[in-house]
Parts: sequence; C-alpha cells; structure tokens
Amino acid sequence: MMIHFNTAGSGLMSAETLKLMQRYLQDEFESGAYETELNYSAVLDVEVYENIARLLGTDARNVALFDGATKAWVTALEALDWSEGARVLVTPYEYAGNLIALATLQRLYGVVVEVMPLLAEGNLDLPWLARHMSAEVKLVSIVHVPSCCGIVNDIEAVGHILRDYPAWYFVDACQSAGMLALDVRAAGCDVLTAAGRKFLCGPRGTGFAYLSDRFLATAQPRFTDLGRATVDASGVVTRGMGDARCFEYAERNNAAVVGLNQAIKERLSSAYGTESELYRALFRRLADTPGVNLIAPGTEHQGIIAFTHERCSATEVVSYLRARGINAWPGYAAHTPYFMLQHGHQRFVRVSINARNSAQEVDEFIALLSEL
Repeated sequence: MMIHFNTAGSGLMSAETLKLMQRYLQDEFESGAYETELNYSAVLDVEVYENIARLLGTDARNVALFDGATKAWVTALEALDWSEGARVLVTPYEYAGNLIALATLQRLYGVVVEVMPLLAEGNLDLPWLARHMSAEVKLVSIVHVPSCCGIVNDIEAVGHILRDYPAWYFVDACQSAGMLALDVRAAGCDVLTAAGRKFLCGPRGTGFAYLSDRFLATAQPRFTDLGRATVDASGVVTRGMGDARCFEYAERNNAAVVGLNQAIKERLSSAYGTESELYRALFRRLADTPGVNLIAPGTEHQGIIAFTHERCSATEVVSYLRARGINAWPGYAAHTPYFMLQHGHQRFVRVSINARNSAQEVDEFIALLSEL
C-alpha cells in the first residue's frame, strides 16, 4: 500500500470526489457538454462559490474560480493600476511564480520590490514592517505557508499593521488552504489565492481567489471574455462587473469544478488540527534521525517538513523512498529563492502530511529513512 507524504504537491482525492468527476464526464459523454453544464448549474454556478465562501469566511460574490493558484494571483496583480516607483513588499518566503510576475511589473512600470527581513529564528520581522510602511507602499504580499518548509506566517498580525495604510494586501494560501482554518476578514486581506489540489485534496487544474469589496470597487480585469462581457454591432463592449466572477473566463473544466466542490464539502465537514499531533511526532522523530538536518525556520509549523541528508542527495532519498512505496518530493530551492538559495539549499527533501495519514505510516517512513 502506497504511503503518500506529498500532500504539498498534490493531495490524494477521496473516492467520492473521483466518483463525482467520473460521473460528470460520463454525463458529458452521454448527453453533451453544454447540456450537462445546464443540468449541473446548481453546483457549478451556486454551490461551489458558497462552499468556498464558507471555507474562507466571506460571501459568494467575493469568490472567483481559476485553473490554478498562480493564475488567480497574477490575475489580481495585473488588475491593479501600477505606476513608476510603486513599492511592493514581499518576504523571503515568496513563491517564485509570484516573483516572476512582479519582475514583469518592474520591467514595465519601474515597480520597486523590497524584501522584508526575518527575525533570527525565521519569523517575519513585524516591527520592521511597521516602521517601513508608508503611503508609497502599493502592495504587501505574504505567503501564509511557503512550499519550501512548514513555517506558518502570521497573516492576521500583518493585516493589523496594514489596516491604517492604503496598500493592497495579498495572501498566498496555496499551501494553507485545507490545512489551516482561514478567515479573510480576520486577516484583513484584499486578495487571498489558493489551489484546489494540495491540502484541500481536490483535482489538479483548480484554484480560486477571494477578492475584497475594496478590491472589486477599484481593480479592473485586464481582459474580459464572453462570460462577463458583450459586444454590439458597433463594437461597443459592455462588461458585467460587480462581483469577483468578472475576473473569470467562461471556459473551465467543469468536471474538475465538481470535484473541487466535493473536496471542499469534505473539508468543511471535518475539524481542523486533527493531524497536528501526528505532524509534531513526525517533526520530532525526523529531528532525532541520524544524518537528517531539518530546514525549519520560525516558531510555528504545520503540514510540511523539509530536510537534507548528510549521506545522500535529495533525489537519492526520494528515489529510495519511492522504490519502497513512500511518496516524498525533492524540493527545488529556486521555487523559494530568497530564502532557500540564500541558505545554500539547492535541493532538499520535502514531506507533507494531512489527516488521512497515520502513525503507522510515520513509523514505516522513519524506519526506512534510518536505514539510509
């Protein structure tokens, strides 16, 4: 039996999620895609938005669906009005996909990207942030839980600092959605983005965004298609604005959306934190395993553990585990370059668990790793 310790890459879907997606595709095969979409309109047009809203502590009108978290984040980013010299603050834990998008803004508009420092233990230096905030800061971007390690950044504390400033506040919750309880109102963020395939255990090719009322009142989608716009015979385009869905495109994988909806329903029906004890046990036992060096900045951790091995490369460790039925992942420092590359970690082993994992699986994993 396979042991899946790669939820941070892609969580395993439940049997019910898979069954509903297969049923949707079968209905398309038998009845036609447009007709099936109409038959599932209650799920596709209402229920999935309401369930995501419940997950995030917001209203359905503030939810938009995308085919991934990066698409959601970049769509929100490019909807803002950028000008020469606008300041953007990020942390060393920023995801490379977001940094690439910001580099485009630097090239096009002369945006200035600044990296806020960390405290000695690896937590965000919030006093520094408070001292360096000003009206010139256009955007503050925080990754809730970075893909390189399990540190949980305090998004509510950041939101408290930012509430007296006009800066936009983006939260990348790609790794925390489904693992940690999220409340966008408590965080005070304008945008929160996430993927369906990680700790929510939904299908690949799904993502979503929370867009605040303030954001919706100001931001303009760079492009709008037939899903939310019409064009008349004279070429005049009328855009349907007013809610977050104006940032979506009409075409999407509806079978995947049905699967995402089911995965979120399952997440909403269970309590958070049930895997915390198992995570702490895995963390302690890895720290005590000879040859293992943890990469664990900060004081609060959850879900993800990164480490290097003194005798084997990351790819060797992962290949060894895979051959024995355990999924782990050889992480790339380039995916979190400001932190991992600066600390000399070109490659590392990443393991990530959720509530479906067991103490027996941890025992088997540690036993195999100890034999290296």
